[in-house]
Formats: sequence, structure tokens, C-alpha cells
Amino acid sequence: MTPLVVIVDGDCALCIGLVEWMGRRLAKGTPVSPQTVIFVPGQSDVGGEVLRRASVNDFDSVLVVSDGVVLTESSAVLALASILPWWYRALAGAARIVPKGWRDAAYRAVASRRIRIWGRAAVCAIDSRVAGATYGPRGLLDRAEARRLLVLARALER
Repeated sequence: MTPLVVIVDGDCALCIGLVEWMGRRLAKGTPVSPQTVIFVPGQSDVGGEVLRRASVNDFDSVLVVSDGVVLTESSAVLALASILPWWYRALAGAARIVPKGWRDAAYRAVASRRIRIWGRAAVCAIDSRVAGATYGPRGLLDRAEARRLLVLARALER
């Protein structure tokens, strides 16, 4: 199974908070998803390349690439919830009942105000800790494994 690549706004405190929050849950390891998750800032070379190849011009906080499919807005958030423990998956299932247009409108309302409300991140935690932002089914990956998966993710995006 290919890694789940999550592109986030590295300047956004809410987005970096999401990475850290998910990281705490994924670092423990989860039997829920055998997928490896790679967090990449949109401002990085890799993030920029993925955004370019996905034809995303207006990057707005989170984008998920799963098996070559690009998920944006509420669909990206629900994809992230699907790899977490059952109560998050249950909430995501309930949210899927809401029409996608409404979910995306709510997502855009938060995304357009995220910097004003939560502010800018002082430091992009993803850039400074590549291994700390890459998690596999058994928890935190070492740097060599993280680099190997990043190369794999780049190759898959070509």
C-alpha cells in the first residue's frame, strides 16, 4: 500500500497543530491503518511539486494524496480521520452524511480565517523533524525509512 501523503500549510499554526495532534496518536502505532503517513509542508520543494502535479493553484491548508487520488477540503480531513481510532472514524462516517457542498463550505469558512484566529506557526515543525512527521503502522519511523518513503512518494507522483 502506498503512503498517505498529507500536504499542510507550514506557516499555519492550526495546520502544524493538526500534524502534532495526529503525530501523538500515530506515534503510538495503530492497528487501524496499515498505511504509512507522511506529512509535508506545502512550502517545501516536495510539497510544491506535489501541488504542481495535482494542478492545485490555490492551496488552502490541507491536501491528501492517497493511491494517486488527490483529496481536498473536507474530503482530505475525512481521509485523515479514517486512519485514526474508531471514534474518529465514527465521527467521519457521520460527517459523510452531510452533503459534500455543505462540508466544503464549512471547511472553507475555517480555512479562510485560520491565520486570523490561530495565527502563524513560529516554526514549521515538519521541516525541522522529518522523521518526527513520518509515521508507520507501528509508530514513529527512523530517518532512513522516512527518507525512503519520501523518495517512494515522489516517484508515485510522477
